[in-house]
Amino acid sequence: MKRRVVKGMVLALCLTMLAPAVSMVAPGAQMVVSASQPSTEPPENKTEEQELEDAKKKAQEALDDWKLINLKENDPRTEQVENKIQEAKNIINGLKEKSSVEEYVKQVKDELNALSTIINPPIIDDGSDDDNSDDDNTDDEEEDTTVTPDHFLMVGGDWVTPVANAGQSVNIVLPVVNMGKTMVTNAVVTPVLSTDTSAWPFEITSSNYSQAIADLPGTDTGMSDMDRRRELTWTLKTRDDVGTGYQKLSFGVRYRDSDGNNQTTTLDTYIQIKGSGGVGADGKASVPRVIVTGFETNPETVHAGESFMLTLHLKNTSKLTSLKNIVCEMTAAVEGKDDETTYAAFLPTAGSSTVFVDQIAKDGTKDIQIELEAKADLSQKPYALDVSMTYEDEKVNSYTNTTSVSIPVKQEARIDLSQPEVMPQNISVGSEANIMFSVYNMGKTKLYNVQVKTESEYLSGGSAFVGNLDSGATGSVDMYVTGQAATADDGTVKLLISYEDEAGEAQVIEKTINLIVSEAASDDLGTGDFIEEDMEYEEEGNSISGYIIAAVGILAIVVIVVVIIRKKKKKKAQLLLEDELLDDEENDDN
Repeated sequence: MKRRVVKGMVLALCLTMLAPAVSMVAPGAQMVVSASQPSTEPPENKTEEQELEDAKKKAQEALDDWKLINLKENDPRTEQVENKIQEAKNIINGLKEKSSVEEYVKQVKDELNALSTIINPPIIDDGSDDDNSDDDNTDDEEEDTTVTPDHFLMVGGDWVTPVANAGQSVNIVLPVVNMGKTMVTNAVVTPVLSTDTSAWPFEITSSNYSQAIADLPGTDTGMSDMDRRRELTWTLKTRDDVGTGYQKLSFGVRYRDSDGNNQTTTLDTYIQIKGSGGVGADGKASVPRVIVTGFETNPETVHAGESFMLTLHLKNTSKLTSLKNIVCEMTAAVEGKDDETTYAAFLPTAGSSTVFVDQIAKDGTKDIQIELEAKADLSQKPYALDVSMTYEDEKVNSYTNTTSVSIPVKQEARIDLSQPEVMPQNISVGSEANIMFSVYNMGKTKLYNVQVKTESEYLSGGSAFVGNLDSGATGSVDMYVTGQAATADDGTVKLLISYEDEAGEAQVIEKTINLIVSEAASDDLGTGDFIEEDMEYEEEGNSISGYIIAAVGILAIVVIVVVIIRKKKKKKAQLLLEDELLDDEENDDN
């Protein structure tokens, strides 16, 4: 009995034992695992994440089953298969969609099946009878012998690794050489495509990438390896979202050997990829960011107690992926010293602080608006507004980012004056008048460099420096003005009160007072009636002065008399006191 017949019987027995659970096909085909009993329980409502995890688990188990069924013990290609399966598992763990997992595991199983002709090469019947074997070995313990096929395809030549730049086209050259003895014909080479950039970094723009090789001579022709080599070239466009590093490309090959049998194998080559900035060597892009590049307010100056429209300029910094379902949440700075008195500096007038944006293109911008109201009792300073954003990329991966803007708030400066006092309100040219009043800071912001000046063509002088006034403080003004010319109007004089706010901006307010300036009296005597009139005034003045002097003299005399009388009385009283003392001494002596 021949070895082939014995092996066939053993294989049939194994298949019979495995039939309830597994059905196998020839190498290169798919393995199908069927459940022993259909499930009568209703399907569970699973989330997309749970379905993805289940798909990953089933895919990895399918690869382990393939190795268990197809890989023989002590097979020389065991390490190659195990490395390929482990690599596939790592890629499966990184996939984000169930369909991608299912597609990829199918592709890997096809590649493993393509290796089956090398892992388990066909047994060649040399026509010898089993009777020539050792009699001590039974048929079922007979040693399995394999013969290396006389065809072996590989990537040949000293070819320079091509460089693929993101977004650009590149020529991929695959030099194929037959290192076996006999001729290989009708070879069809097809690249292994994938939507995953870590497996296939090029745009898929065609439904068929296969190329044919009519013949691949073997070593028995005596030709050199270079002469027996056949080169295939693909012009491919590198995707924009590829990573940077070296990457393996796989090509499936189907051909006919010298006996006319169909054979399959897989050829691998490598390329160097230079991807876009922010992309890792595994082809995964860095986290896309949405940032605030600037903002505007309408009105431009925000005052406490007033509402304003805030416009934020958003930018998608990623050049690889567009962003969608963007939710922006505004949170203003909290003011106050304790829990009972804290409050947000800005409140939305519509009641909602959330703004939704449907999409921002790659490297694109978008403006959003929200109407806010500044609290009336805010101090004059900038206030922070935090913008928290959640969004998704093209593969529905979720991200978050937080940024902030600083919005200056102004408090209206409120200044008031007391009623100015002008003494006297009528002066002549060259005379002075005193102006006094108080300055009150009625606002919630500090006033700096408060000054007061008068503005009138009829007066000179009249300036005062008050200094800085805190909120609620009072400053006093006391200044003198001198008449320069007689007023020709109602005597209105402007008071200019100037100050600077906390931003350093100068402000001026005006108040008015009335001060009449008349001509000064003439020193010239003149002639005629004016002389007589002046003399009458002088005589009248002299008589009045005489009366005053006489009254003062009489008063002085009265005072002197009173003083003399008081002195005499005091002296008399003193003498009487002395006499009494002397009398008392004499009585004591007696």
